[in-house]
Amino acid sequence: MVIEVSGNFSLATQNLVLEAQDGGTGPDAPVVVRAGASGAVITGGHALPPEGFRKVTDDATRTRLPEAAREHVVVFDLASVGVEALDPLPDKFSGWREMEIFCGGEAMRLARWPNTGWTEIVKVIDRGVKPVDKATGEWEHGYKGGTFEYTGDAPSRWRVDKGIWMNGFWCHDWANETLKIGTIDTAKRWITSAGIHTYGIGNSSKWRTAKRRYYVFNLLEELDAPGEWYVDRENRMLYFYPPDGAVDAVVLAVQKKPLIQLVKTAHVRLEGLQFAFSIGHAVSIQECENVLLKELRVAHITTDGVNIHGGRNCGLDGCEVYGTGGTGVRVYGGDRKSLTGCGHFVTNCHLHHCGRLQRTQGKCLSFFGVGVRVAHNLIHDSPYVAVMYNGNDHVFEYNEVHSAMMESGDGGGLYTGRDWGSQGTVIRYNYFHHFGQPGVTWQKAQGLSPDYEPLKESVMVMGVYLDDCDSGETVCDNLFFRTGWAAFVGGGRYNTIRNNLFIECTSALHLDDRGLKRARPGEGTKDGWDLSAKLEAVNWQESPWKDRYPHLVNIMEDEPKLPLHNVFEKNVAINCPRFLQMHGTVKETAVPRLTFRDNLVFGTIHAKDAEAFPQNEEGRQRVAFMTETLPDSNEPDQTGFKVQESEMFRRLAPWFERIPLERIGRSAPRAK
Repeated sequence: MVIEVSGNFSLATQNLVLEAQDGGTGPDAPVVVRAGASGAVITGGHALPPEGFRKVTDDATRTRLPEAAREHVVVFDLASVGVEALDPLPDKFSGWREMEIFCGGEAMRLARWPNTGWTEIVKVIDRGVKPVDKATGEWEHGYKGGTFEYTGDAPSRWRVDKGIWMNGFWCHDWANETLKIGTIDTAKRWITSAGIHTYGIGNSSKWRTAKRRYYVFNLLEELDAPGEWYVDRENRMLYFYPPDGAVDAVVLAVQKKPLIQLVKTAHVRLEGLQFAFSIGHAVSIQECENVLLKELRVAHITTDGVNIHGGRNCGLDGCEVYGTGGTGVRVYGGDRKSLTGCGHFVTNCHLHHCGRLQRTQGKCLSFFGVGVRVAHNLIHDSPYVAVMYNGNDHVFEYNEVHSAMMESGDGGGLYTGRDWGSQGTVIRYNYFHHFGQPGVTWQKAQGLSPDYEPLKESVMVMGVYLDDCDSGETVCDNLFFRTGWAAFVGGGRYNTIRNNLFIECTSALHLDDRGLKRARPGEGTKDGWDLSAKLEAVNWQESPWKDRYPHLVNIMEDEPKLPLHNVFEKNVAINCPRFLQMHGTVKETAVPRLTFRDNLVFGTIHAKDAEAFPQNEEGRQRVAFMTETLPDSNEPDQTGFKVQESEMFRRLAPWFERIPLERIGRSAPRAK
């Protein structure tokens, strides 16, 4: 059955739910809901009538507005479009899950200070943390609001009693969070938060030296720039500074439920539909079978774009998802205890500019469980991690990933971590490039205006980040170009890094033995470092685990805290300041015991690499340092990376299998 729809549909007050009785009769007889020739756009908001906007005339409000903005800001009574009483915002939250304003097809910004970028904490007065409790974890945790010194005079005009919030990287570069302001002492220039930050305010250890950054929002007093807005939640009044003075294309996103929700149904195809301007997911697929999202366009969603949870053989093909406040696409499926794969997939999609409102929680893509395939996608522009995954037996192949880690640190373009049992995933035939500051610079060189302010110090940008003893992954046949610490093995075991080409990366490889100090198997800690507890949860010493991963059966008797049994072979590094970056005592505890074979390094050799791999006969079999300058190795992206095809390259690395760039990326037309 085919249902063809055309036109614009607002589901602001009632979403569409498809259940078991609404599905098709089989794989060859699906129910197809598709856009007609003129298109179909589904939104979750109210188009605000232009005649509802009026000038701000009451003196109390005009006094709070910046003088220069008073004649530009207009007000709209939200009750007139059915908005009911609004609950107060919580003292602490991550991201933004409330109503949002769109104008001219673009997301507007809550009134904020500063208008762009971040301001830095001058000095931390009180972090608001308790001492570390080693029985439960390794971090200090907040127990009261923190206090810090600010710069400038702007806070002197703010009305704290009306509710003001601050979004910031308060302690760690991977933990962005929003806190309500409790008090402002203008004499001392101190702000004390009412919200309690998870890890406190200010750096928690000496090696984290980056300045702590934040901005303040939800202030009528800072509604001073075109495109900004503010809602008086008590009186349900919207104040808006139209970008060009016009209010004929303003949409208020209000729907918190998925626009289309599929629950325990099967054999359904959604084709060619467009989704926009909603708070909740565009599409949610829960415990379904054989559901295909084909050539959808999902844009300007306040939280996450598409969510697939449970079921079998569901996925996206040829879709574009962008401008989400949170994660573009989330996929979960399969059963880890039985290692039953889900068959879910994300193929031929364009996922980009995600994490707009959740600067570290929002990803372009996340996938978890067993047996997800991600292939032939173009994935780019994420303030933090672009792709996060966990679980078993996934395949991530033929994808182009760029412009990840554009605003934060201690993360990677592709990230997983803290699980000995995360085995069997293959990351192959991908092109990773321009992460962090190189991504911002690269985009500006193309005439783009990236909306990021990258870290100035303690950057810690990784390419593929196997964090905190993650184990059992295969990273092979990939091209890494300007991706920071490219293939990062953070204390894990049984990882294979093979036949990768690293060019102009901070370090081609990274290895450390953090597990010696931080892993706590069998100790019952609640922070994820009890790595054996995760294995026990899946019955790792019984079938099918003991059959699929026999090397894990006796892991507790095999020096489990050391990064043993990793393999680094047939990799080529060109003009990377470091080949193998080592932290901790790994040079002594593990490197001599690991397999390094047939690796080549071109360019200036770092003294520590030379020390780790002496160029005697045995050392050169592990890693050979070459003095030759390869043809086409300068600005290699300008020549399509022909460096790997030169006669010299093939002669010096006869075992290297060429990275098939022509097969990487999208192989389907862009969704319309």
